[in-house]
Amino acid sequence: MGSLQVKTESVTYQPTILRPNNTTGFIESGAFSVSFANVHASADSTINRTVLKAGETINFNAGAIHNTLGRFDYEATGSELLIIVLRK
Repeated sequence: MGSLQVKTESVTYQPTILRPNNTTGFIESGAFSVSFANVHASADSTINRTVLKAGETINFNAGAIHNTLGRFDYEATGSELLIIVLRK
């Protein structure tokens, strides 16, 4: 019987941490993973027009090594977000 060779690929992701408050903005497409936490005590934020209530978190992961996520628009007017983005 022959042997089976498995080729693997090592990928390093660079984290970026953002802490926008009382502003609007966006995360460009092409990220592998994006996490949002609304760290304000009482005010809501929005991620792609979906409400993220105070204290809530939401995570997005592209899955496979070569997959990436689309653009995210956020609004933290009157609130504060903690955002972590992983990119190659």
